Amino acid sequence: MNTATTAPVELTLHQQDANVEMDQRQALLEAQAKRVAQLQEEIKTREDEVAAIKNTILDQWQPGKYDAGNLTVQVKEGARTINAAKFSKTFPPTEYPDLYKLSPDSKEARKQLGEQQLAPVMTSRKPSVVIA
Repeated sequence: MNTATTAPVELTLHQQDANVEMDQRQALLEAQAKRVAQLQEEIKTREDEVAAIKNTILDQWQPGKYDAGNLTVQVKEGARTINAAKFSKTFPPTEYPDLYKLSPDSKEARKQLGEQQLAPVMTSRKPSVVIA
């Protein structure tokens, strides 16, 4: 058999196999993305329904604990938090430095120092997938 004539055929078959595999992977990715999008929509619908029911309960019941069959419903008052802008005007950091925390400004650090210089002090979060 002449290898000069069989080599291009083998290469073509290899390319076809690679193309088929890529098409299959692409089809799988598309199916996975569609399923994730469908599930995300279902979750949003359920979350909206849960929020609506909770709002109804908040409108109908005072703060406290209530028996609801084999469940307990607890209605809580909203957490009280400090309004940072009002707080800093009333209690300025220059007069009350012990009431403030100093933390790195990552945007400014990147701008002034650059990614390479920050590399030793950087951490990475878990990788994620976003489907829109």
